[in-house]
Amino acid sequence: MANQLTVIIPFLNEGQEIGNTLQSIRETAGSRVDILLVNDASYDNFEYEKFAEKYEASYICNEKRMGVARSRDIGVQHVDTDCFMIIDGHMRFYRNDWWRIIPETVKSNDRALYCCKCKALDSTATAIEGSKSFGAFLELYDEKTAAVLSPVWIRNDMYPDKNQVDIPCVLGASYSASKQYWTYLKGLSGLRMYGSDEAYISLKIWLEGGKCVLLKDIETGHIFRNEFPYYVNNTETLFNKLLVAETLLPEKHKDMVYNTLRRTGGIMLRDAMELMLERTEEIRELKTYCQKISTRTFESFIEFNNRFYVSKRIV
Repeated sequence: MANQLTVIIPFLNEGQEIGNTLQSIRETAGSRVDILLVNDASYDNFEYEKFAEKYEASYICNEKRMGVARSRDIGVQHVDTDCFMIIDGHMRFYRNDWWRIIPETVKSNDRALYCCKCKALDSTATAIEGSKSFGAFLELYDEKTAAVLSPVWIRNDMYPDKNQVDIPCVLGASYSASKQYWTYLKGLSGLRMYGSDEAYISLKIWLEGGKCVLLKDIETGHIFRNEFPYYVNNTETLFNKLLVAETLLPEKHKDMVYNTLRRTGGIMLRDAMELMLERTEEIRELKTYCQKISTRTFESFIEFNNRFYVSKRIV
């Protein structure tokens, strides 16, 4: 019987962690999942193809750096299974039946994005005490911290009797969906290099009429690092926030995003806005498409999101 799930791992300069992640997948799922590595033009001289061969994974290497969002979309385009799971290159698996549960769950409702419960790990892959999380909500714009369209962990279990919980936003880097639905949404189209993936896809799904769902029974370990193994351009990070605002938010809320960013963005915000101008036509097309497929209002998202906002103050 053919596999029902493909695990997509976009990465850049991950080194040995790619091998550790692949080993964890094979130890818990065996050969019952396909694996696709998407190397975003790593320059650390690590021989990643040897890992792909050892753990029987397909391998794509971008000729130039495309960014995590584009690499995720490239991975989805190349899977042969109806269902996929996107993870980072520094993760661990624990259950021996996750490979079966994920595709069954996706097929039960293929207009959803499923997020595994996240176990925070330190650099040695040891669990960090007191790091409970149950998905995320979105900090739309916080005038005190200048946080804009930022996912925030839900730290308390607001629905302890449910194994699956609808949440405003995915977070934790283990997301599953149907290829058909991701393609219909146009995935992460438009984002540059790094940042805003979770806010963008979660808002898209809500507005389209789908939902983000936390799978509490499946936990994936995620190593949280003190620094990136690659350069992150903050201008492009700001661009991504502007893109989300421009394509998905109504004028009133879009203005709030711009006004909040103006207080802290400085010259980087100016540069990000110049990038927006350079891609005016592409952004207009994305906005038109998102409006075309939307069945819910942004105000309905705010109402749903606010149900979880209280968790920010409860640990």
